[in-house]
Amino acid sequence: MIIDYDQKTVVITGGAGGIGYSVVKAFLESNAKVAVVDYSKDALDALVKDLGSLGKLKCYSVNLSNVEEIAPAVKNIVDDFGQIDILVNIAAIMGGGDALKMTVEDWDRAMNINSRGLFFMMQQVVDQSMKNNGGSIVNFASMAGIRGMNPPMCSAWYSATKGAVVALTMQAATEWAHFGIRVNAVAPGGVETPAMRKMGIPAGATDPIPLKKLNQPEDIANAVIFLTSHMAQMITGQTLIIDGGASIVGF
Repeated sequence: MIIDYDQKTVVITGGAGGIGYSVVKAFLESNAKVAVVDYSKDALDALVKDLGSLGKLKCYSVNLSNVEEIAPAVKNIVDDFGQIDILVNIAAIMGGGDALKMTVEDWDRAMNINSRGLFFMMQQVVDQSMKNNGGSIVNFASMAGIRGMNPPMCSAWYSATKGAVVALTMQAATEWAHFGIRVNAVAPGGVETPAMRKMGIPAGATDPIPLKKLNQPEDIANAVIFLTSHMAQMITGQTLIIDGGASIVGF
């Protein structure tokens, strides 16, 4: 079934590459207006060049680890688009590493972007728009925030930030339901993105996965489209695992 977003406004953080690119494309193809928040101006310019012909797309260069930049950025989006109907929080840094070698700087940098930046983006979107008209939020967690994973595919700091996203999603869904806001999360397993390929996909990575393959970015985008649509109107506070079945088997 094709979902028509009928020119609703979607804000997507981390939309300039990898999974984010596919999510932006999916919303534009579903007749949404899209505001993309990302750090790299060059990546944002390339995104507009690639996808700008599909619909209304505007980009905003924001450093989400600097909380002071978030409220003004959201105000700019509201001024440009009007009310915000949907927020998709994808922006994050990822990486593997030995917990015994993790530094305070590693921890703080990841928390500032993956968890703190995500929360204050939610807060500002709700406060400046959604509390008046309702809406839907999808946060990006990870299988790493639900169960332990072997390095180099994960790290203590990454797992901690994504576990925080799962908890924040449930709490936000609880607190903001009376505004007519639904808050859910997706927890992808391995996704074949440039960032994951750069980390190095171990040989045999798909062996324990019942479907015997990693996610493609489009698989995650399809789930986001569903969760933010009217078809999921009674789903809130949930984390949807998308991992080809890896989490249901012992290995």
